[in-house]
Amino acid sequence: MKKTCILLALCFAILMSGCTKIFLYSYGVRNPKIENKKSVTAYLQNKKLKTENTFALSDIATLSKFNQSNIGMPEIRFYDTNGYLMLYRDNKKCNAQNDSLISFLDPTNVIQIDSTNNILDYLKQLKTLDGKNLDLADFKHYDFYLVMYWAKWIGKVNTVKMLDWEKSLSYKADLKLKTIKVTTDYMDFWHINKKDMAKVYSFKTKIGDKKKERTQ
Repeated sequence: MKKTCILLALCFAILMSGCTKIFLYSYGVRNPKIENKKSVTAYLQNKKLKTENTFALSDIATLSKFNQSNIGMPEIRFYDTNGYLMLYRDNKKCNAQNDSLISFLDPTNVIQIDSTNNILDYLKQLKTLDGKNLDLADFKHYDFYLVMYWAKWIGKVNTVKMLDWEKSLSYKADLKLKTIKVTTDYMDFWHINKKDMAKVYSFKTKIGDKKKERTQ
């Protein structure tokens, strides 16, 4: 966990240097592309990550709202058995704290919640990978709900943490957990043109050109 925090800190520190794009490219970060159900599922399978309960944001406006929230990726947001968001840590701290909370998960443990943020309301902002509405009846009667954010374009960062999280969750078989993977990639069912794609982060602009530069 400590190594992961150091690595992520290094990622952000190096953003201020002239080597930013080369570093990010070497770590697997790419410019976002328009994805579809097949490409997202294939990516998860290739990385040996579970594919079930994988969803997408409903549209580009929802993506913009997500970016403004500064939740980050990969990241987990935890909701209790009543569906309320659990306020278990300072959002400015490293996401390695998620591992500790996974171990701590127990319906008898009391954790502060945000009663204005409910999982069933949030799920209305998601779609299946082929653009269909979710059946909210499938998301009731669980001990905890874990919304795990990720994106294809962030590369190896996905597997650095997500594999660890899934392994930790496998030890919680005594609990009814609902893990909801949310890709924040641009999706084909949004029906957007590549030219209209908003920039996700300024440091990502034209990062793919570094590969061309090294081959010339």
